Formats: sequence, C-alpha cells, structure tokens
Amino acid sequence: MPLAALRRRQRAESMATVWTERDFDRLSWHDCHIRRIDLVAGDADEGDRTSDLALGLDVIVEWLCGVGGGAQSWIAPATLVFHGVTDPRIAIDWGHACGQVALHPVSIDRIQRERLQGQKVYLGRAYYRWRIVLNWPVAGEITFGAVGFMQTLLAEPVLCGTQQLSPRERSRLLGR
Repeated sequence: MPLAALRRRQRAESMATVWTERDFDRLSWHDCHIRRIDLVAGDADEGDRTSDLALGLDVIVEWLCGVGGGAQSWIAPATLVFHGVTDPRIAIDWGHACGQVALHPVSIDRIQRERLQGQKVYLGRAYYRWRIVLNWPVAGEITFGAVGFMQTLLAEPVLCGTQQLSPRERSRLLGR
C-alpha cells in the first residue's frame, strides 16, 4: 500500500466522526465554510417540538502548514445541527452592488457560546446563547439559543489546497 494511502487510512481510523457540545472546547470552525442553512421546525400540534438549526459545512479537520507560506487542509463535508433553537437571528449581508455580487459560501471566523441563566425552555439542562461570527461576508453573524449540537462528518476528509471543497468534489464525496 502506498504511504499516502496508508496515512489516509490511519487518519480515518483514528478520527472521530461525530462531536457534540461536550467537545466544544476542543473544536474550531475557523475558516470553515457554510454551504447550506436549514431551519428544521416540527409540528407542535402533532407533539413534535423539533427546533433545529442545521448547517451544511466544509469542515477543516486538519491544517498542514508548509514552508514558504503554502498551506493545505484536510477537509470533509459535514452537518452541524444545533438542537432546541430559540431566538434565531441570521445577519448575512453581501452588500448592495446592483446585482453584481453572486451568492457564495459563508466563511466562519469562530463560534462562541455563553451559558444562559433562567431560561424557561429546557429546564434542568445547560442552555447557551450561541454566536457564529463570520469572516465573510464581513460583519455577518448568526445568533440563537440552543441546548447543544451534533456535528457529523459525511465523508472521509480529502487533502485540498484551498479552505473549502469545490462543488464538484463535495458532490463526489456525498455520492451525488
């Protein structure tokens, strides 16, 4: 087996594929790209209290910094789903250029959380105010309350010379 294939296999075998709010302090979403935003609301009349914010991401699972400023990243498509979402606010503004700025992936700077006291939705559980601060578009952010999250890798990471997957590579990895 070639060395590169062996290293990929070892990386895949040793890497977790699911993370939750318990892993928050060990995770970073810096420069990860949001490809999709889904609001998942259940039907309260049917007893379904689902209230999720689901993000489709290109997650950088490992940075490889090269000599002379070059860098590569191991990137995988993933979902990041926040559960028990309240008070969502999505502020993403690409600007007003008379139809000249096309839709493109949103880049995350960081995700912050602050524990809320006295909330009345999830009694007996820690509840947080979440803030997803964006690199691009500048000054963008997504804020909301949530009880926690689950992040799931949807495919094995691939080595990229950029900080995101191309649409073709993402589709290939997801079998579309």
